[in-house]
Amino acid sequence: MKYQTNVKYIFTNSPNNLVFLDIETTGLDPSKGAKIVEIAMLKIIDGLEYRYETLVNPGCHISQKCFNIHFICDNMIKNSPFFVNIAKDVFSFINGCVVVCHNANFDLSFVCRELYYAGIIAKNIYYIDTLKLARQYFNFKSNKLEEIATAVGYEMLLSHRAMADVLATVSIAKYFFANMYRKNINIIKPLIYEYNSNFQE
Repeated sequence: MKYQTNVKYIFTNSPNNLVFLDIETTGLDPSKGAKIVEIAMLKIIDGLEYRYETLVNPGCHISQKCFNIHFICDNMIKNSPFFVNIAKDVFSFINGCVVVCHNANFDLSFVCRELYYAGIIAKNIYYIDTLKLARQYFNFKSNKLEEIATAVGYEMLLSHRAMADVLATVSIAKYFFANMYRKNINIIKPLIYEYNSNFQE
């Protein structure tokens, strides 16, 4: 697999090697006990769209502060699977692909940590961060996902729910790639996320 992305190909054809991913959590720092409460992913293979989304039981209380962001409460996730029960499905969905996220280090720090504790070592995850692209190539008033979505003409019916944010990221990425191509930026070289279990304990 070639881990560099032809910009023109992405927005004119099926982006076969990209997986768009987003999570919702109980907090900001997985090393301090914050856990995933929802995960959503989308990829396109030969013109067909595949989606994966599920609520996740974090095994801990969801605070009112977090509920006020994503509106996921304890009662909603009490019968949902723990991440360990979906880890193989998540890894199978992203394996061999370039993951696309908005603020990718946040999402990947949680996902890779959960995979690690499920016995799956996700080494060298290739990713594209739309937040980094926004900062590097564009000049939005705000680089928050929902603000960029509004700026590029995408109407978010929800925000801070995983699949809604994934769909917004897809639209933002297409807008970015199209405009970058017009600026003669023809190749995006994905970054590499390496989970270090010793460092992140």
